[in-house]
Amino acid sequence: MNELSDNHASPDAAQQKPAAGIAQPASVICSSFNHELMFNESPQADTDGESLGNHWSVPWADLMMVMFVLFATLLSAQLMQEQTVSEQTPIETEQIQQEFIAQAQPSFEPLMRINVFERSQQAVREAHLENVEIVLLEDQSVKVSVQGPMFFELGKADLFPEVRDFLQRLAIIIRQTPYQINVIGHTDDYPISTEPFPSNWELSLIRASRVARFLLQQGGIDPARFTVMGRSKYQPAVPNDDDSARALNRRVEIIITHDIRSESPTASGEHTP
Repeated sequence: MNELSDNHASPDAAQQKPAAGIAQPASVICSSFNHELMFNESPQADTDGESLGNHWSVPWADLMMVMFVLFATLLSAQLMQEQTVSEQTPIETEQIQQEFIAQAQPSFEPLMRINVFERSQQAVREAHLENVEIVLLEDQSVKVSVQGPMFFELGKADLFPEVRDFLQRLAIIIRQTPYQINVIGHTDDYPISTEPFPSNWELSLIRASRVARFLLQQGGIDPARFTVMGRSKYQPAVPNDDDSARALNRRVEIIITHDIRSESPTASGEHTP
């Protein structure tokens, strides 16, 4: 009777009674394991996925790809440039080099113009000359005009010793510039008719020639830079009203222009005309 009652015990009671030799925590672990497998709950997998996305190798790989594309582009551009240069003729290559050199060289022309003007004034002060006019013209040329009896005696073309010191200083200034030089002679309105000077045309031209020759000899300047002209009496500085005014018109103008002479294929070794 008791055995029968034991064998027909309620299932709930059997489940509540632990099996012999098995500990209670093992069943808990097993049930937790089965639950994770059933619902694919894997916290470790999620953690691994997130760590892979933030790994240092991912941005490093992107950077390497960008660098590869950049160097490939630079290499292609270099190869195309070398091909273009190789297709150019020697004349085209020389022209490009000359243009590059011309652009790279700074221009000192404004500085040289100012230097000529200031140094010419300084030469006048050092030579203690009067009646010397130095003007900076509109085209940036410098005009040095020596007037009065300091240059020439009436009806003659010989330089006075007083003006030679000034012309020596001016020759040094001219030698340090690349500019063209115009030397222009003028006379007063006194008529002249002598064997060396049949008219004021010859007198004005010879006076300018004497000044130009002296500058060339003292400065060792290229004669091709000089232009000599005679204006006779037709461009007076002041009206020929009296002897003092006529003395001012007997003058020679030395114009240091803004023009630079182009190099000639043959260079002259002479320094005197």
